[in-house]
Amino acid sequence: MKKLLLLLTVFAGSASVSAQVFWEEKSTGFATASRGVNQISYADANNVWITVYDGVTTTNVIREYARSTDGGNTWTPGVINLGVTTLGIGCISAVDATTAFVAAFPDTGGTGGVWKTTDGGATWNRQSTASFNSASSFTNVVHFWDANNGFTMGDPDTPTTFEIYTTTNGGTNWSRVPSGNVPAPLADEYGYTRNLYVNGDDVWFGTNKGRIYHSSNRGLNWSVAQTPIADMQNGNYAFVSSTEGLLTTDDWQFFRTTDGGLTWVAESPSGTFRNGAICHVPGAPTPTYVCLGNDIDLDERGSSYSTDNGLTWIDINQLGDDVNNDNGTDVEFYSIDNGLSSGFNTSATVGGIFKSVPTALANSVFSADKLFTAYINNATRTLQVNGKNISNVAVYDVLGKQVFNGSYTSVDTVSINVDSFNSGVYMVKVANAEGNSSTIKVIKQ
Repeated sequence: MKKLLLLLTVFAGSASVSAQVFWEEKSTGFATASRGVNQISYADANNVWITVYDGVTTTNVIREYARSTDGGNTWTPGVINLGVTTLGIGCISAVDATTAFVAAFPDTGGTGGVWKTTDGGATWNRQSTASFNSASSFTNVVHFWDANNGFTMGDPDTPTTFEIYTTTNGGTNWSRVPSGNVPAPLADEYGYTRNLYVNGDDVWFGTNKGRIYHSSNRGLNWSVAQTPIADMQNGNYAFVSSTEGLLTTDDWQFFRTTDGGLTWVAESPSGTFRNGAICHVPGAPTPTYVCLGNDIDLDERGSSYSTDNGLTWIDINQLGDDVNNDNGTDVEFYSIDNGLSSGFNTSATVGGIFKSVPTALANSVFSADKLFTAYINNATRTLQVNGKNISNVAVYDVLGKQVFNGSYTSVDTVSINVDSFNSGVYMVKVANAEGNSSTIKVIKQ
């Protein structure tokens, strides 16, 4: 059996800096401990479905799900009963509070395919016209844009074409995408379970040959391009638009595309970016991403975000958040106020998933300058800069002339005499030892 994919601008005012809570841990409700979330699927801001795996023995086949009707605060777990015990769950796609689809693959035999529930997961029925009936059929992913329109993809069932179907009536009828619409696979090329990314009508999936297939019309027509890596099982990718996207690897390589994945350019972003799952944040005022996994410098698991299209990354752990956000498998945002990150439960009442804190986002946690504050204390005639591990402070006047520059060894407070500064507006650029930086506006009276 093939290997499966498991997987801020501040205007001065206060001298105090309070810790920001980005994630709150929620219970997924599974009775068995160490259930790890391997996929999060939003139907809307309130209705979310997840699937899980065994975090202790990852080769165990787990056919379980949970669903939430309150945006991830509370969860109801259940079993995905497909009527056979030889299939694994490859992918889930939520439609609403009661309706979802799963792609199932032959784990130890049987015929995989697409199953649908309309009663909240109590029963599941196979979608027979997405046949996946050949001996080489292996269903990898399924995705629905709404109650009617969806697609599903499986490995090539002949030497010449991936097995892809689309539906426009909620799975009542599925149509095979003609082979002429799908570039031919390479020899022994196949896809991976849950290895897809969707943004609007665009959808991408990756293969074991390091290639990414892309459709801009919900799976009807496809193109393919080689990425800089050999196997997409070792990569994570996300697209903030139909053309702009990022690709990271488990060994911390970083690439950018501006043409939808046709070409990729290697980059070295600043800050703390991680080697696990990555997603974009819909509705953010600037191109924003969140990523999970290990930090290459600190060897610490957690999460980070970028508000400048991936050029710089802010360590969420550094904001004073829970460093035990230790499952890098999946992260999804429905909107800037609704995000979820994979976790592990320790019991039926403790842990399993992390939910973003809407009040934190409303208070501009998605803002690099929240790492630092700066203000001028007129009583002491000093510019006070506060943060964590500050390594450099530079001050510029409104004409861009540098009036101060100081280097430090990971300090949390800097006090600068401003007697020589004229009255007016100044820009304070602060950087820390982790490579994060921001610019803060201050005014000297």
